[in-house]
Amino acid sequence: MKLYFILISGSLKSRMQYKMNFIFSMVSYGMIMAVDFIMLAAILRRFDDVKGWDLYEVGLLYSISSIAISLYRVIGAEVHDFERYMVNGEFDSLLIRPVSPLFLLLTRNIDLSRIGGAIQGLIIIAISVAGLMKTGKATLLLIAYLPVAVLTGLIICFAVGVLTAALAFWTEKIKDFQTFTLYAPFTAANYPMNIYPGLLKIIFFTVIPVAFMNYVPVMYLLQKGGEWWYLITPAAVAGVFLTFSLIMWHIGIKHYHSTGS
Repeated sequence: MKLYFILISGSLKSRMQYKMNFIFSMVSYGMIMAVDFIMLAAILRRFDDVKGWDLYEVGLLYSISSIAISLYRVIGAEVHDFERYMVNGEFDSLLIRPVSPLFLLLTRNIDLSRIGGAIQGLIIIAISVAGLMKTGKATLLLIAYLPVAVLTGLIICFAVGVLTAALAFWTEKIKDFQTFTLYAPFTAANYPMNIYPGLLKIIFFTVIPVAFMNYVPVMYLLQKGGEWWYLITPAAVAGVFLTFSLIMWHIGIKHYHSTGS
């Protein structure tokens, strides 16, 4: 852990050499995500709800998903950009180090510009909880569970990122895969799962289990259905999915052939 913070410190010092660029990137990223939610809010204001979910309820789903993927992009910037390591042969330099390649990737670049998305998500959570408190829907259990939901979402997002990166050991390029494994599923997770057709629901509950980071627990906490174990299942799913992703990552490393071989 000490080594991790030493490497992180070096990465942050490097990033902060260009403060204005960092500030601009953080603000612009947060604004882009804010505009997305404003458009959603405008639609919900017109139609009142989405399959029984009002603006504040959807706001909870949206904010949990936004914070989770933003934090992943902060700590997993190099995992997300792993294609470069395969195309340029940079992965070889990680293999000669006496430390896990995945660990090195997590310490090479902390992209603080993505914090803007997390801050925007926190603001939406605060607004949503305040709105739900007025109608008596925001319980202490719901408020206390929100950090757990964000952490679960972060783990699921990280697991998806690692699993997608592992594909590069066979395909080399993964940018196109990320559209289907990261961008589309986590955008879909901004909304209630009951608006999607059966096949997509199966995918979001099994193949890429984004439904468990926000929809499943929030549905129970807002008394829209479910049982008490809806609150503990997401953590179990996140743990299993992360384990599977790490196994595939290690299998990929064994399959990898150096560019010099």
